[in-house]
Amino acid sequence: MKTFSLETLLDVETLPVKGPYRGELAVTEGEQAALADRFGFVELRGLDVAVEIARVGPDAWDIKGRLKAQLVQPCIATGESVPETVDFALEERYVRAANKDDEVVVGLEDSEPLVDNCIELGEMVAQSLALAANAWPRAVGAPGEFKTGDVEVLHPFASLGSLKKPKK
Repeated sequence: MKTFSLETLLDVETLPVKGPYRGELAVTEGEQAALADRFGFVELRGLDVAVEIARVGPDAWDIKGRLKAQLVQPCIATGESVPETVDFALEERYVRAANKDDEVVVGLEDSEPLVDNCIELGEMVAQSLALAANAWPRAVGAPGEFKTGDVEVLHPFASLGSLKKPKK
């Protein structure tokens, strides 16, 4: 099994034509800290990724795998640390963009384009981690509503009352 880093660019020409290409991601503590900073996590404690890459057409490759991570995010209400475990299925398709001379145009609606004939494996993992993490982490017991205090709300015509003549 091949070991990848977050900086890995997989040239699709080096991938096997038949059968899956298997690998796992090795992430250093520094890279974990950089990902945590990038996505606003308090901490990223672990990131395990196993992938399988298979050619599914003349110009298309599927990546399937599993992303597991332990992270800590700040509560959106209190700022307290909220630990979270992410266990996410990875599924992504990469396609080669059509040349001007090609008659068939591949739609990219559900696919990612290759960059310089390469799959940016690390960026795919980073984006998948960000999407899998809870977008609105909330600590247990965090208040559902906040009030800013006793604020008198003035009616737009309230000052007109002072123009009234007192009754005699």
